[in-house]
Amino acid sequence: MRELSGWEAVWMSLGEGEAERLTIGRGAGWKPIEVPRQLAAHEGSQAVWYRTEFQRPDHAGRVLLRIGGAFLATHAWLNGKLLGSHYGYFATFGFDLTPYLKPENLLVICCESPVETQPEKKRHVMGIFNDGELKPYPASAYSSLPEPYRWEVPVGIWGPVGLEYIGPIAVDWMRLNPQFEAGDGRLEVEARLRNLDGRQMDGQVELVVSSVVNKAAAPLRLHREVRLAGGGEQTVSMRLALPGARRWEPWRFGERPMYRAELAARTAGGAESTRVEDSFGFREIKWDIGPRRWNFAVNGRPMFLRGACYAPSYRLDELTPERFDADIRLAKEANIDALRVLANVLPLEFYRRADEAGMLLLQELPLLGAYAYHGRGDDARFFEVAAREQQAEMVELLRNRPSVAMWVAHDDPPWLAGNAELGDVNAVRQNHSIDQELRTEFVRMDKTRPALAASGEIDEHALLGWATGSWRAITEAEPVMVTAFGAQALPSTDSPVWEQIDARWPVADDDAAWRFAGFQPVNWAERGVGLPSAHSDLESYIKSSQSFQANLVRLAAEHLRTRKFEPCWGAFAYHLIDAFPGIGFGLVDGARRPKLALEALGRAFKATRLVIEPLAYDPDRPFGIIQRPAVPFGARLIVVNDDPELAGPGVVRWTLMRERRAGRRGVSRIADAMQRKFSGAADLELPTAFEPAVSATTLSAPLEVEGDYRLDASLLVVGREVDRTELRFTVTSTLPSPAPRPELPRYLAEGLADLASLRTEKDGLSFVLENRTRPAVVAGVGGLRLDGVPLARHDIQVETHAGRAPFPRHLDMPVGRRMRIHIVTGEPLGVGRHSLDADITVPGVASGRIVISGTV
Repeated sequence: MRELSGWEAVWMSLGEGEAERLTIGRGAGWKPIEVPRQLAAHEGSQAVWYRTEFQRPDHAGRVLLRIGGAFLATHAWLNGKLLGSHYGYFATFGFDLTPYLKPENLLVICCESPVETQPEKKRHVMGIFNDGELKPYPASAYSSLPEPYRWEVPVGIWGPVGLEYIGPIAVDWMRLNPQFEAGDGRLEVEARLRNLDGRQMDGQVELVVSSVVNKAAAPLRLHREVRLAGGGEQTVSMRLALPGARRWEPWRFGERPMYRAELAARTAGGAESTRVEDSFGFREIKWDIGPRRWNFAVNGRPMFLRGACYAPSYRLDELTPERFDADIRLAKEANIDALRVLANVLPLEFYRRADEAGMLLLQELPLLGAYAYHGRGDDARFFEVAAREQQAEMVELLRNRPSVAMWVAHDDPPWLAGNAELGDVNAVRQNHSIDQELRTEFVRMDKTRPALAASGEIDEHALLGWATGSWRAITEAEPVMVTAFGAQALPSTDSPVWEQIDARWPVADDDAAWRFAGFQPVNWAERGVGLPSAHSDLESYIKSSQSFQANLVRLAAEHLRTRKFEPCWGAFAYHLIDAFPGIGFGLVDGARRPKLALEALGRAFKATRLVIEPLAYDPDRPFGIIQRPAVPFGARLIVVNDDPELAGPGVVRWTLMRERRAGRRGVSRIADAMQRKFSGAADLELPTAFEPAVSATTLSAPLEVEGDYRLDASLLVVGREVDRTELRFTVTSTLPSPAPRPELPRYLAEGLADLASLRTEKDGLSFVLENRTRPAVVAGVGGLRLDGVPLARHDIQVETHAGRAPFPRHLDMPVGRRMRIHIVTGEPLGVGRHSLDADITVPGVASGRIVISGTV
């Protein structure tokens, strides 16, 4: 391909440009620009126009324009003639330039990306790029940031643009279906041929299949004669036998032999018109997936998927083969064997590298959250047509990749039962029908892989200890598959990420720069290590946050592995790498600097792992194990094995010791530790890689003396130590006091209530809730304090069109609707200024105290 250069560009608003004659390169403001380069669209600048000139190529055949990727709606003109349009950001596409070529040619391309500031009403299919928490200015900031922060989406040409020279016969696609029959490989090939000429065309196609690894093996060849009508198309089918074909295995099970298929189309005279090639591998997936059940096997062997979510960069133009290689190597070093490509389709080179590395992939369509809620009929139709077209394009792009193990239509759609906090958008089951249709279409197009309508329906997004619930709830979960667990953590002190976030200290709890970078203040306050104001310096804050993330990630990964196949079949950390330089969930930050959680996950995902599961304990805050003296300490020692090469008899040895007695220091501490030890051993037969985890032993010990304790345990197989682990805990009768409800940051409080709406009523007082965030549900209002004094006796009512009604268990909060809440005390407010403190719980948005004031 001959890459084009010498580009210029000009920014415009949506729908503008043709009247300004930009289609023929006229107009003002053109400036040189680098192509490829991903740009950012904002309100008022949502379209970028490109132009370049080139001479007519010295080629007697057809000349095609190839665009390697562009956001989002792309239109192209050559010498003022419209070549065509394309919708979607991830696939290569192109147009035939031949009829419009001149000695000197002007190419104009327009890329448009509409900015949709209400995520639940969006209609454009961009996945993580226009919703969610993996982008600058995440959805959880609810359009609350001041200037200069602006909601943005990608726009522009992010892939190379060039000219391709072919003959009259083009190959639109080549589909490869490798399988085994009676122990030998069989390859079914389908290819779509297109005659770009107006005349009938006779010709021949040649298929050549060879081994990528075994260069000495003679390639297999097959020929077919073809005849295409002028401007017509034809699908050619071929079938070959590959005796001795070898299976492609996930990296933990073996090698990944790859094969190559080349298809050449020639005209009647024997001249080559075009040639396409692709690699493939022989592997077989079997599955049984449905409500409360999950069974997944590769090449006949069941697999518990040790995984992580993967969104390597918000900027596709920064993704290189070298970066993909490094990321996959990082994942394998952390004992990860599957990646969940979250609501995104990456450049094709990533999937080729995953094939070579033996990394399994759960591939999602770029659908995330709600679409077309309360939209006009044409908005809903546009979205559904776009989703179907993107699905067909994605499957065509990736169907030949053995690494792709599963299709998923929609990430976290609003109709999931777990999204009840979205209120009406959940109650009306928004997007449910199209998601079911997409799943059915996946099954029709590809019967070799499982397909899910949604991520979060059968599998679980178990962000316990961060988005909801206590971290201890992780140890009580019994899911069949977890595709998201984890917590946010700050980048390391020496990370270049801080150059973009601003590492000044002190920093406000709701600092705009931090929230633009992804910081979720409510979650940090409720379940994490607290807000910046609770820490003395940035270094200690970083250390605390990374320690919390590492502990939570390790706990979740180890617990889920102990439930291997009974009932759990996989665990995916959310997520491997932060998608941009910010404050996120990544085990590695946006500058590729590891956080402590990466090493913790690597240990938890070790192929053969000994897990200590404490039994009767209380959770410390933000993380820690507390054992009450009155309750004997108990723990199960569990062994899980994913190594197909390891087997045989084993022994688990353990030692429980007190490291420090409460109040002891120095020499007394050492002496005390030496006096307080328990130890034991238990024999076991190591489970195979295809069997569930086994409980080696359960230990119990009375620990009546308060202090810090450590349980060390090791696993030996055939006399060799395979794994070692430890559990640290504190024995004390003093439990942490309940965490006070934090006061909501002002931007969130203003997003949920009119903070100046307090007024008197003849039987009490009232205030206004007004949702300016996203569709949500109020699950509770309590903890009322009027002018600092608790309200002991009161009723809470909500004003409706029919009068007042008792406050329901769940109050739907549509965006923009004002709802007056009445606090019935039996008497009106006195004259003067008053303030009301209220604890408000809005799941998925915020929980905490708000202060509403008013003057009587």
